[in-house]
Amino acid sequence: MNIMIAGAGTVGYSLAQSLSFRHNIFVIDKDISKLNKLEEDIDILTLHGDIEDPNIYQSLAIDEADLFIAVTDSDEANLLATLIVEDVVKIKKKIIRLKNEGFLKSHVLQKLSVDHAVFPDIATAKKVKTLMSFPKANNVKMFHQTKMKLVSLRVQHETPEEMTAGMLSDRKVSVVGIERGKTFLVPGADERIVENDLVYLFGEMEAIKALSEKLDEKMPASIRRIVIFGADTLAQKIAKALVDEKTEIKMIEKCLDHCKRASEVLEGRVTIINSAYEDQRLFEEEGLKNADMIIAAGPHDEQNIVKCMEAKEYGIEKVVAINNDKAYYHLMHKMGIVVVRGSKASAHYAILEKVSSDSIVTQRHFCGGSGILFMRKVYSSSPLIGKAPKTMSHAQAKCLLIREEQVYGIGEVETLAQDDIVAVFAHIDEKEKIEEWIHTL
Repeated sequence: MNIMIAGAGTVGYSLAQSLSFRHNIFVIDKDISKLNKLEEDIDILTLHGDIEDPNIYQSLAIDEADLFIAVTDSDEANLLATLIVEDVVKIKKKIIRLKNEGFLKSHVLQKLSVDHAVFPDIATAKKVKTLMSFPKANNVKMFHQTKMKLVSLRVQHETPEEMTAGMLSDRKVSVVGIERGKTFLVPGADERIVENDLVYLFGEMEAIKALSEKLDEKMPASIRRIVIFGADTLAQKIAKALVDEKTEIKMIEKCLDHCKRASEVLEGRVTIINSAYEDQRLFEEEGLKNADMIIAAGPHDEQNIVKCMEAKEYGIEKVVAINNDKAYYHLMHKMGIVVVRGSKASAHYAILEKVSSDSIVTQRHFCGGSGILFMRKVYSSSPLIGKAPKTMSHAQAKCLLIREEQVYGIGEVETLAQDDIVAVFAHIDEKEKIEEWIHTL
């Protein structure tokens, strides 16, 4: 496919990287330094110019593109670009990233013939809500191809019984990774599960929840009292997703304007405290130490880390940090903080879900970057239908096939069928080998 990406920031870069395999990518941006980095790292075509300028699209010298993706930080620029580009190039499909959720109820997107709009703040809020509904989970990753999820659980029980990875795996769930100390491994069936392991389970949510009772006896069974540090737009959406008649939510924010706006948006259903994050007396004076879950949702990762560590000192088991800069992801994970990707990462994955090309392979990191997952779905037009899957043998990889929400080993099926999903879980060191294997099934 010919794919045009308007915007070379964090989201544009990651999309170009994911889509450049077997697709022709054109990235447009007025920041030459961002384009230079793209050209250094990825074999794509870049164009220096303003996405709101019709002349820049004329310089592409193409009459048609399969996909146009607008992902700058400006809603207005993204919307205008989708209109301008069609005066010059015939576009088959348009995807846009937006911050203002007011466009969900507007007819603007329909008038501009936008096929899909993604709202990353809403996606991040939904991810946090998933953690609330599954308190024992250390993290939960969701996928557009399947209802199955990747969940990590800490092994914490008073009377440990002997368990192996094979004993915990069946057609509904599979143990696909273990973090033990500072080491990540993909276990064989005979690998023993021991105290304090962080176990990664892939499968049906109800089956994973049932296993969580065996693995973790310490995490709270329910979450009722929540503290959110931050009250900007993202924090407001998180609070809105979590609030109900059974929850007590407090928001801490030092910006008075954010506090006023949050009070309006949340209609008084949340207690909002105007105070500096750095004031440690809040844990005592405002009763924050009694929270079941702390969410550090500020724009600065360093502050989010500090608030989570303070919460841990007060004995709060469930501490969550929004990760804005991927450079901090590994550190957060190693410190025992539950990490939720911020808006930029959410935008990247949400847009990939809308592309749905036969040759698109979803790539996700887990275990602080030590583990990697590749997932490929067999669509109705795929040449893989009826083809026998190639065998793969890597010591640090587990290859599964998902068919009708059942988990199989890749060697258990003779041929691939429509809607099958191939999922490979591996150590990061195996990345290049597995990437080549799954793209050439």
